[in-house]
Amino acid sequence: MRNDTTNTDAPAARPPLRSYPNSIQRLARYFTTISADEKIADLADFLDRDRRIFAVCVVDKESRPQGIIQRDKLFLLLGKRFGWDLMGRRMVQEIAEEVPVYPGETNILGVSQFLSATLRDRAPEMGSSLIVLTGDGGKFTGMLSFQDLSNYFVDMTSRDIALASLLQERFLACADGIPDARIQVNAWSLPAMGVGGDFYFIKNLGAGRFFAALCDVSGKGIAASLVVSMVWGFLRADPLRAGLTRLISDLNTLIISTFHMEKYLTGFFMICDSTKKQILFADMGHAHNVILRNGAINTLEKARVNLPLGVETDIKPAAFRAQVKRGDALLIYTDGITEQDNPAGQEFGDQRLLELARRSLDKGENLETLLVPALEDFRKNTPQRDDMTCLFFRF
Repeated sequence: MRNDTTNTDAPAARPPLRSYPNSIQRLARYFTTISADEKIADLADFLDRDRRIFAVCVVDKESRPQGIIQRDKLFLLLGKRFGWDLMGRRMVQEIAEEVPVYPGETNILGVSQFLSATLRDRAPEMGSSLIVLTGDGGKFTGMLSFQDLSNYFVDMTSRDIALASLLQERFLACADGIPDARIQVNAWSLPAMGVGGDFYFIKNLGAGRFFAALCDVSGKGIAASLVVSMVWGFLRADPLRAGLTRLISDLNTLIISTFHMEKYLTGFFMICDSTKKQILFADMGHAHNVILRNGAINTLEKARVNLPLGVETDIKPAAFRAQVKRGDALLIYTDGITEQDNPAGQEFGDQRLLELARRSLDKGENLETLLVPALEDFRKNTPQRDDMTCLFFRF
């Protein structure tokens, strides 16, 4: 027997000196082996002396793996009636359990895809199994458990979500200020999974003009955040010299060429000219926007003629103009707010949100200050279903 945790004279099997960062060899944790011609009784004595070892790999004379033996299963077998008498003198190769064997340099993601499919069909019988790794000449180089592999991906996903969340926070923090001090904006966003597909964007164009957008990417989580990052970078880089509709058309082309119609987004895009008290806007399949004037709600339904971005290759976005007066407000939001339900299955709804917007105007309070506690009180212990984002402009 060879073991890296005992004082035996035989050398332990160890990982190769060179282990690539993305290879499964770097996850190997167990390196104890036993020759195939050893007796089961000798293995049991060995494991009884060192209780830290829960599994060994059975190898032939060339150190090539023949299977594994797990401590618990071995002693369960020997503990049966006449177990020692029937099994003690037999060779370990007779009870070796077949498990997946991979070259240690195999890419971790490649292994995980195969094992995910395997575990879907054989989860009950493979839940505690090990993976055996080999090096040059098919020689044993280590073992790891399915749990080790699962923990690796959990840690990797957690790190990726944390980084994506940090990037999105930076995106929102980089929104420009409004060039006209008479126009105020409340901007708020809360992803459902730490990172998501909702975002807003504000860019100062100079001469009293600014560009603003609120977008809702299909899906949630890291996949949606990839689209957000790309769109944010595009909006940041485009100088908007060719106009609003050209920007939208170019963005649509970028999304389709990158994601091949597997991802799309709805969005409200606008350019505000504070000197003319005018907004030029295009609603790209979004539909969650209203103008509040003298306590009345004015919807922009006639302007809702465009498809979302990423669903059709050649688009000609229709843009519309609207005059705004002093005291008006423009509310743009995503459906994650209005479709949030409570324990009774009721949705928060547009009416509750619009009433909060009215109160915000009447009292001169920040909409976020009213909205966040109202949502928390409404949903109680119901999980947040979707990303939530809103922009509230007061003219």
